Amino acid sequence: MIPLDMIEALLEKYVKQNYVVSLGTGASNEAFLKKLAIYVENSSLRIRIVPTSHSISLLCSQLKVPTVSLDDAEIDLAFDFVDQVDEDFNYISNETTSLIRDKMIAQDAAEMIVICHEKSFVKRFNCPISAEISSFAPNKTLTRLMNLGEVTLRAQKGKPIMSETGHYFADIKVDEIYSLEDIDYQAKAIPGVLETSLFIGYADRIVLYGNNLTVKSRLTNTEGQNQ
Repeated sequence: MIPLDMIEALLEKYVKQNYVVSLGTGASNEAFLKKLAIYVENSSLRIRIVPTSHSISLLCSQLKVPTVSLDDAEIDLAFDFVDQVDEDFNYISNETTSLIRDKMIAQDAAEMIVICHEKSFVKRFNCPISAEISSFAPNKTLTRLMNLGEVTLRAQKGKPIMSETGHYFADIKVDEIYSLEDIDYQAKAIPGVLETSLFIGYADRIVLYGNNLTVKSRLTNTEGQNQ
C-alpha cells in the first residue's frame, strides 16, 4: 500500500472542492477511501463518492461521506490501484469485486488516476489477466478461454467467488501478449465473458510509489514529477 505521507500529497494535489470522486472496487481502494475521508474532513472539503461496491457504500455511510449514483452525477476524479501499467497508459487491474463497474467508472471519469508500485511500471505486461464471466454454464466459458492460455475459476473454500453483479471471475495466464487489443477482443468475443481486467487507454495519470512519488500524465506535457 502507498505510504500515508504520499497519499496525503496525492489527495492535496488532485481532490478539489465539490468534486464527485469514485474508486475501484478492490480492498486497496477501501483503505484509500478511509484516508480520503480523513483528508476531506481536515481540509473542510465537500465531496461526493460514487460507490462501486457494497463495501464502499457501507464504508461511506460509516465515514459520513455523501454518496451519489453514477446515473445522477458525472465523475470528476477516479482512483484505482492496479497490478501493472505500461508506458502507453494501459493497465491491468485484477483486484476487483466487479470488472464491469470498474470499467464503467474508468470510462465515465473526467480524470482517471491509477496507482501502483514503481516496479509495476513495465514496457510489456507479464502478469495474468482476469475476466468477469457469466455464472450461466461457466465451464463452457472457461473451456473457450483456454485458447488464450491457462485458465482457472477464482474460488474460495471450494466455491466460486461472486462479483458484485452476481457473476464469476476467471484468471488467465495468457500464453503471450502480442496485442492488448487482440487479447481483449478475443476474450470478449466469447459470449460468456462480460469484461476483462485489461484497461486500454483509460488512464490519464499514473502514480508510481516507491522511494519517491512519481506522476506521469498525458493531460499535460509534464511527466516524471517527483513529489
